[in-house]
Amino acid sequence: MWRPAVMSSWAVDYRISSSPHWFHAINVMWAALAAAVFALLAYELAGPGVGLIAGLLFAVHPVHVEAIANVVGRAELMAATGFAAALVCAIQAERRPRFLIGVAVAAALAIGAKEIAVTLPAAVFLVSRARRSPVEAAWRPALAATLPIVVYFIMHGFVGIRTFYGGGLAVGLEHLNLVQRTWAMVPLSIQWWRLFLFPAHLSADYSPGELTVSFGLTIWHAVGVFMWTGLGVLAWRTRRSVPGIAIGLAWIVITISPVANVVMPTEFLVAERTLFLPSFGACLALGAAAMAIRSRRLRTALVVAALGAGAARSIVRVPAWHDDETHYQALRREAPRSYRVLWLEGRDEFAAGRWAGGERLLLASIAFAPELTGPRYELAQYYMKARLWQPAIRQLEVSVALDSSFTLGREALRVARDSAR
Repeated sequence: MWRPAVMSSWAVDYRISSSPHWFHAINVMWAALAAAVFALLAYELAGPGVGLIAGLLFAVHPVHVEAIANVVGRAELMAATGFAAALVCAIQAERRPRFLIGVAVAAALAIGAKEIAVTLPAAVFLVSRARRSPVEAAWRPALAATLPIVVYFIMHGFVGIRTFYGGGLAVGLEHLNLVQRTWAMVPLSIQWWRLFLFPAHLSADYSPGELTVSFGLTIWHAVGVFMWTGLGVLAWRTRRSVPGIAIGLAWIVITISPVANVVMPTEFLVAERTLFLPSFGACLALGAAAMAIRSRRLRTALVVAALGAGAARSIVRVPAWHDDETHYQALRREAPRSYRVLWLEGRDEFAAGRWAGGERLLLASIAFAPELTGPRYELAQYYMKARLWQPAIRQLEVSVALDSSFTLGREALRVARDSAR
């Protein structure tokens, strides 16, 4: 993927200091800037009270820890900051057209950081509608936001990067068409709302084994449909009485669409870092709901409790991302059934000489991700070391059938067949 704004930021960081502390400090700076700009946007949309509450909730939201604690998460932070800044400028452009320059510059920052900024023009119309501005007033800032996005994707062709390429296809969604992917994501989308509203359990891995992918009809499909229907009704009924709730819910739908595996397949089912931008919608809706509470004492108590819980959970979560080993141990605790964790544990068992345990874990990983070549290839390598040629051949044949361009698999299969003769 080509993300020039983020790559340039890292290059500048490295010119200043190669210390990881410096890189993390800059990430924290971007996170603070994003929270401030989103607070300003919430103020413009729903007033100072909602702006303050939404900004504070956004600043301490536990689902943001993955994006902030990982240097690579800066893509989310910079994209969200540019996204929000472009919308603030779009609001100002209604009275002062020179702010259209700010819209274009901020949009360039957002799309240069991450492709999720493709939804910015739609967000411009949402903000215009939320402010009850004439539709005509949104066209100029929408065009100003669209121009750098179009330029970005044109330049993609010149640097040899595939446009709208998400890095792969999520395990479990292989061979599904758009309708099937949409239906499969209905129960999985419940995870989004759990992470927005009740992020007690956090994990770096939401993969098959930990999550179940199904495009049949299950109880969780019914729950998902009921949930989305209820949220739609809530948005409709509050659009005039508490508009911040309706705006926030619409924001989530718009901004989560690039990573929802519906319009464009991605390489993951659910990932906490991708919820950084959409989570503003939840914070805005919660802020508006809080301000709708008439009792000031009750409202203050609820907001303070939510801020305290969010900050505490975020602080406790940070150490899980300190280094590879602590991250691996956190994965084992939080997603023990994930095919990815089983794969890593299988490697450890083989490295420790416990081949029976390693085989069992890799076979379990393969069962949860049958169309992934990696676990099959590694298991075949261990079989070949043990001179178990036929089991190795079976795994390699499937790997090559799954991916005809898998050169390492084809070469290993030729060696295994020659050795078996």
